Amino acid sequence: MSARIRFSPCGALLLALSLSACDNAQETKSRTPTARPVKLITVKAADAMRVNRFPAVIGAGRLSELSLQVGGMLREFPVKKAQSLKRGDLIARLDQRDFKSTLASARAQYQNAEKEYRRAVRLAAQDAIARAVLEQRKTQRDVNKAQLERAEKALADSVLRAPFKGLVAQTMVKKLQNVKPGQIVVKFMSDDTFEATIDLPAGFVARIPKKAAENPDPHAFVILDAAPNQRIRALYKEATLLADTASQTYAVTFAFRPPENLLVLPGMNANVELRIENKAQTPRVAVPLAAVTSDGKNNYVWAVDKKTMKVSKRAVTLEEGVGETVVVTAGLAAEETIAGAGAAYLSEGMKIREWK
Repeated sequence: MSARIRFSPCGALLLALSLSACDNAQETKSRTPTARPVKLITVKAADAMRVNRFPAVIGAGRLSELSLQVGGMLREFPVKKAQSLKRGDLIARLDQRDFKSTLASARAQYQNAEKEYRRAVRLAAQDAIARAVLEQRKTQRDVNKAQLERAEKALADSVLRAPFKGLVAQTMVKKLQNVKPGQIVVKFMSDDTFEATIDLPAGFVARIPKKAAENPDPHAFVILDAAPNQRIRALYKEATLLADTASQTYAVTFAFRPPENLLVLPGMNANVELRIENKAQTPRVAVPLAAVTSDGKNNYVWAVDKKTMKVSKRAVTLEEGVGETVVVTAGLAAEETIAGAGAAYLSEGMKIREWK
């Protein structure tokens, strides 16, 4: 005889209620909110120096387009791209035969005219010739002297030498080529001084303290993209006084000497770090830009209550600047804790936990 299991109606009801209670417990457990992990930041007082970074492009401190003042066939051209030259080193020399021949002829004519003039002076002293003849000989002597000087200059101009210590940035002609007067032969750049030019927004310039603006040597450093951990001291060189009509920015140029361990070339990307002393009396704290949110009109941070680990939205006033860190001038004090990474996903009163 087979055994049969019988359930009483009461037993079935108890089993159903038990399963329902388990399901409700699991659902309640799954609906329990979990604390969101957030990177916490303890706010620190801002540096007395206001630091801003602006993108820059490196240029040569001196870039010259060198040319010969006379034309002719390029007999010597011993330089090549990227070649280092000292001041006075030969860059190019034209065929000198015609220049030397012209010079020799001009010198002979001048010497003959000088002799004729001096003979006329002696004869005039003896009243042997008319005064007009003496003036004619003097005029001829002066003309021949000018021709001699032009011939000497033409011979000197047929040779091109490095005007300063630097590098051949680009060659524009080839040996044995016929060049015209004023035709660019090489582009020559200095190798010891470079420039970094930035575009300062008009709003930033307007907020620079007057005393700092009058200082021709603000604290400036060049930071190459190729060497981000090395700051190079830079000196103010020049600035445009008229803003670009399209971008409303002012071009400001700084000069610097690269360290020996870095190869710096024109066209490299960099940043210029400007440090301007801020003597504001109001409390100033620095926070990462990523910790600040905005609704289009106002800026906020998420303040953290360390006892309850809940966040609240805090309106703050920012000091305008450029960089990864911004300065808060109102709404936040030093040593307060705010949410950093993950702040974009928070809501008022949300419970969080510190993410490390």
